[in-house]
Amino acid sequence: MTYAAALAFLAGLQRFGMKPGLERTAALLERLGRPDRRVGRVVHITGTSGKGSVAAMVEAGLRASGRRVGLFTSPPLERFTERMQLNRAEIAEDEVGRLAAAIAPHAKALSAGGEDSPTEFEVITAMALAWFADQGVDDLVLEAGMGGRFDATTAVERVAATAITNVALDHTRWLGDTHEAIAWDKAGIIRPGVPCVTGTDHPGALAVIERVAREQGAPLIRVTPEDSRVVTTGPDGQVVDLRGARGWYRDVRLSLLGAHQAANAAVALRLLELLDVDEGAIRSGLAEVVWPGRMELVRAPGGRLVLLDGAHNPAKCAALARAVRDVFPGRRVHLLLGVLADKDVERTVAPLLPLAEQIWAVAPESPRALPAEELAGVCAGLGRSARVVPAIAEALPAALAAAGPDDLLVVTGSFYTVGPARRILVRRQVIQALPPA
Repeated sequence: MTYAAALAFLAGLQRFGMKPGLERTAALLERLGRPDRRVGRVVHITGTSGKGSVAAMVEAGLRASGRRVGLFTSPPLERFTERMQLNRAEIAEDEVGRLAAAIAPHAKALSAGGEDSPTEFEVITAMALAWFADQGVDDLVLEAGMGGRFDATTAVERVAATAITNVALDHTRWLGDTHEAIAWDKAGIIRPGVPCVTGTDHPGALAVIERVAREQGAPLIRVTPEDSRVVTTGPDGQVVDLRGARGWYRDVRLSLLGAHQAANAAVALRLLELLDVDEGAIRSGLAEVVWPGRMELVRAPGGRLVLLDGAHNPAKCAALARAVRDVFPGRRVHLLLGVLADKDVERTVAPLLPLAEQIWAVAPESPRALPAEELAGVCAGLGRSARVVPAIAEALPAALAAAGPDDLLVVTGSFYTVGPARRILVRRQVIQALPPA
């Protein structure tokens, strides 16, 4: 099967939507010979915000220690191949075609046998596990797609450590409309006897996670806001103090920007300690980690600074707003904003609007996109006018032309906004990366 045919096969599975349950993924894995049993140590990570960043940090620390590390994340920012990486090298397109050809008959057989057809994400998860098993990875860092209890990634049988970064209100249509309900779903990744790290600080959500951990006999390691401190920050990165089981790690260089990334690093630190990674590798990994589309600073043609961040819920947008104020004090900010219609749009964009001198409303490249005109209406209801240029390819150069030489353009609201903008802008010119300590 060609790469294009593989993508068409997966797109065809979208008609089955999202369905809770692990039975379809487990059935696929059984038909494939349980590749999840052949992938070394598995670190399983979920959370409302920061799960991808923590996954990237853990991968970087493990790789710096000399391990052969697989990384599975979602959604992809620009290319499908980003989902599956080995030592941060993306899977080859012909491998995607081979895996899809191998799994397609099993997916069809399940459906023909009277069972529910597996969904797109369930098939992708099974493909990824088969590929990582073929590659003989020492460790696999596995980011949940959404939630945890019924997420396809939770069909993996053997896990070395888990993490729940935090709990906030997002994906409420599927996970529940309270912190407690969402925490219960995410706590489904906790396995019997397997340590779990959490940065959750919402009292109700934390109580749920603590209860599930007790029921599973799983050690629960809490990371609190007091476990991370920003020492210095700026466009070139930040220096942070992090507290782990071994005590304080002072003056750690962190390439990712924002105080929220320091908090994520504290969670990653505890996971890396559980995996017996030494301090030198932890420091090296955190200094060198790259996570595109998350507080990613690039320089556009002509020299304008652009900050790309996929913040798409109220908590993430509030963290982004704080980070922009901390890292770029005094700069005039322009905002290119595009969100999905199934989000809590008003509460999502509200923290961002006070930052901006000018706001550009666009439509993300997704069938779920909120039309740019409707987004501009939401902004108007919050007291801010927004210029409507629906196509990202047209809005981006217009916003750059309007920005002064010392201004900052922030592109955010959805990965389906950031990804297309990044494809236009980025040619290996990410600039917020400190050298290793």
